Amino acid sequence: MATVYLNIGTPKTGTTAIQSFLRENEGLLNRQGYCFPELSHEVGIRGYKDRNGHFLICNAGSRYQYDEVIVREKGFRAVERLAGKYSNIILSDEELWKSAGKREGLWQLIDEEFRKIGCEMKIIVYLRRQDLFIQSLWNQNVKSKYMRRTESFEECMEQNVFRYFPLNYYRHLSRMTKYLKKENIIVRPYEEGQFEGAEHSIFSDFFQCIGLALTEEYTRETVRRNPGLRGNFLEIKRIINGVPRYREIEDFMETPLRLANEYKVKNDLHADHSMFASHGQQVEFLKKYEKSNRKVAEEFLGREDGTLFYDQVKELPVWKLEPDVMYRDLTLMVTEIFCQQEQKIRELQRDVKRIEGSRVFRMLEKAGRLIK
Repeated sequence: MATVYLNIGTPKTGTTAIQSFLRENEGLLNRQGYCFPELSHEVGIRGYKDRNGHFLICNAGSRYQYDEVIVREKGFRAVERLAGKYSNIILSDEELWKSAGKREGLWQLIDEEFRKIGCEMKIIVYLRRQDLFIQSLWNQNVKSKYMRRTESFEECMEQNVFRYFPLNYYRHLSRMTKYLKKENIIVRPYEEGQFEGAEHSIFSDFFQCIGLALTEEYTRETVRRNPGLRGNFLEIKRIINGVPRYREIEDFMETPLRLANEYKVKNDLHADHSMFASHGQQVEFLKKYEKSNRKVAEEFLGREDGTLFYDQVKELPVWKLEPDVMYRDLTLMVTEIFCQQEQKIRELQRDVKRIEGSRVFRMLEKAGRLIK
């Protein structure tokens, strides 16, 4: 029986980096009996090359509408063929934590379908401390080219915007155990000090979950990450998102903002801040989940002390707009815009020269002169 390892997120726990790492090392994984398949074309869904578990919930968070029954059937048939060649198949989609858990009986259906094709399913779920998670989630919502959130973090807290996301981890996991064996649900805290494996990174931790050791053979030259915008760049993007005409066109500011942000991070020009109104508000927010987190630690990690997250809640400065820093950040962003435009101009100039130098162009030019 083949084992399907299904990484269901949660979002903002390094899922993009893990997916990219697996894709880069696909050949090496295959030689060890592991497969991280690319299924989007085979099952007929767009834009989910590395989120290869998306066929299980294909309409969740999608701009397109699919026939879920057909897509899911194609996905299971593809996995069945792969199970004949590989003993371990890795699927991943961070949307599964939220969406599959809210659809009554879906986990049961998924588990039963995998068993029908001779596969045992093991769920891997990473949990991030709730106060850190919602700050990162809000950041992603603002940064996202699809959602383009315009509310400030404080406004989101006042409006309880994050209520749609399952932050009571124990309750959500308990719903899953109605249909799945608890021993087949691997729960891992997303905290640097708790990562296991050879290098104590998210990669070695994930490999330990799937029964592999991370060795020097594995590379990460093209690994993609999904870092959030910070400080003023996030505020600039939030303001831009509110411009009606901008919301109707391509999110062309995403790249220059991201590059300017990366420059500041690389040169250590960013300071850590909290988006909560105060440290007290942050601590109070976490208290709502103390009981839930304790039960997760006890029942899913076997920790008698009931501690799920070890890191202390740091008292960071509350982020506020500083005009002198904003001036510098706007300069960085505008420079990145000019660089991007200059690069496009040069590419177009090269295209024009290539076309002008082509035989077809010369023939057309000659024909035009004859017509005159």
